[in-house]
Amino acid sequence: MAAPDPTPSDDAESPAGEHAEHAQPAQPVESTDDAQSTDGGSRDAEGLAIFDDQTHDDSVEPARSSRLGVVVLVLAVVLLALDGVAIALLAADGVTAAASIALVTMLASIGVGVVALVAVATRRGRWPAVAAVLLSVLANPFVFVWLLGKLVPSL
Repeated sequence: MAAPDPTPSDDAESPAGEHAEHAQPAQPVESTDDAQSTDGGSRDAEGLAIFDDQTHDDSVEPARSSRLGVVVLVLAVVLLALDGVAIALLAADGVTAAASIALVTMLASIGVGVVALVAVATRRGRWPAVAAVLLSVLANPFVFVWLLGKLVPSL
């Protein structure tokens, strides 16, 4: 007969084994407080960026696309051209078509103006967007007809 093995097996649970398992020190967690982020700040334990006066640089901001400002400028120019077409139709006694175009340009000029203001506020093509705001106000048929009446009194 074989003698019993005096060493405890992996299957056997002993109170000493459980105590040794809980008494082992936890491995130290690396601190991420000193980790530098790519935007000039440091990162805390949750991965959030911490900025202070020494590490935060405003010149590191990502470049913003100016596409939105250019698009609303083009739309404002198109609306101004449509107002010109409506005036030409009105001069040629096309009142219904002129009124329809004027209604469309009135509603569209409000939308283009709001989007242009958003482009100005978010710095997405700021100067083209400023021009688009001015042109969208001018493209409103009420403003356009009033200015034409002031500038060309014979109309």
